[in-house]
Amino acid sequence: MKTIVQELKAGVTLAHQDSEFKLAAKGLPCAIWLHAGTDPGDKVSAWAGQPATPSQCIVISAPPETWRKLLDPTPPAGYHSFTAANRHAQGLHVKGDALAVAQALHALERLFEILRGQVDVSPVLLDRSPISGHYVTLDIGHAQTSLYYETSGLAEGPALLMLHTAGADSRQFHALMADAELRSQWRMIAFDMPAHGRSMPLPGQAWTATGLTRDAYLNTCLAVIHQIVGAPAVLLGCSMGAAMALVIAASSPAEVAGVVALEAPCRAAGRRTPLLCHPQVNQAAHNPAYVRGLMGPASPLDARREAAWIYAQGGFGTYADDLWFYSEDFDATEHLDGLDASAFGVSLLTGAYDYSASPEDSRRVAALIPGARFTAMPDLGHFPMVENPQRLMHYLKPELDLIRAARGIA
Repeated sequence: MKTIVQELKAGVTLAHQDSEFKLAAKGLPCAIWLHAGTDPGDKVSAWAGQPATPSQCIVISAPPETWRKLLDPTPPAGYHSFTAANRHAQGLHVKGDALAVAQALHALERLFEILRGQVDVSPVLLDRSPISGHYVTLDIGHAQTSLYYETSGLAEGPALLMLHTAGADSRQFHALMADAELRSQWRMIAFDMPAHGRSMPLPGQAWTATGLTRDAYLNTCLAVIHQIVGAPAVLLGCSMGAAMALVIAASSPAEVAGVVALEAPCRAAGRRTPLLCHPQVNQAAHNPAYVRGLMGPASPLDARREAAWIYAQGGFGTYADDLWFYSEDFDATEHLDGLDASAFGVSLLTGAYDYSASPEDSRRVAALIPGARFTAMPDLGHFPMVENPQRLMHYLKPELDLIRAARGIA
C-alpha cells in the first residue's frame, strides 16, 4: 500500500514540474486528489486548486491492484488513460461534479500520462513538403461550398482517398501522405469536410449547424470522388471516416476500388455529450483531452500532442455535430446491408486501446461483410495514423498491397 502511495506522490511531483500539466491545471476551480485504499492517510493531493477554498473537489480512488495497472507503462486496455479508466477500470471511482471533471479533463489526462511514466518527449519534425494544398468549389447538390483538399504522390496513380475522424481534418493523414513508399504507389487525396480545418462551413451554416447526417456526409464524399478524384477510389477512413467509407462502398460500389477502415464502429452510442460544447467548458481544452484518452499508451508524447492539437482548433460544436452521425445515425447492422468484399477488398484495422470503436465492435462489422478481413492492432488506439503512424504502417501497407494485387495494380 505504502509503495503505491509513494509512487503516486512521485508522479505528482513530476506533474508539478511538467509545463503542460501546470498550464492545464492553472485556474481550475477544483482540487484533485488521488486515493489508494480506504485509509485517509493514503490520499495524495495532485492539485490544490485556487488559493481560496475550491468549490469542487475531485477524488479519484481505486484499490492498490487497480493503481498498479494504471501505473504500468504498458497498461492493459481500459487502464491506459483517465477517461478509459473512468469507464472500465475495476474498482476505480471518481467523486466530483461532472462539470468540474470536464473542466479539469485536460489536466487529468496529462496527469495519468505522467503517472505511468510518459514524461519526456523527443519531437521529430515531419517533412510535409511533398503535400500540396488546394481549394475547389464543390457542388454538393443543394449547395456549393469552398472545400480544401491536399494531394501527394503519383499525379496519375491509383487514387487513395482519406477520410478524417469526427471533429478533425486532413492533417491527421500527413505522415502517410509524406511516406516515400506510399507516394511511389498512390495518388493520395485527403480533404477537410465543410466546417473542418481549412474548409469553411456551408454558406449560411456557420454557428448554426445541428448535426452531421449520414446523407449529407455521403453526398459530400461522393461529390469529392466525382469532382476531385474523377475515378473509383480506394477509401481509407478512420472512425466516422471508416463508417462512411463502408457506407459509400455499400451504397455506391461503382465509386469504390477498395476499403481500409481504421477503427470502424458498429453502433457507437454514448460518445455524444453536452459537455463537448458547454458554455462553462473550454472546448479547446476539453475536447482534445476527451479524444486523448482514446490513444494507445505507447504512442509518443509529441504525436499524442499533435493529434490533440488538431481537435483544439475545431470550430465550436463541430465535433459534437459530427458525433451525431458517428454515435446516433450510423448503425452497421442496418447501413452496410448488401456490402460484399468480393467486388473489392475490404480490410478493417482496429487498435486494442480504442474503447469507442473497440476491436470487438470492428470484428462484428467485419462479420457483416462477406470476405472482409479484420486485424486487431494490439499497440494502437483510436487515431493510429497520427498517434503512431510508423506503427500503423506495419498493419496498413500489407492491406493496401492486397487491394492493389486484387485490382491488378503493379
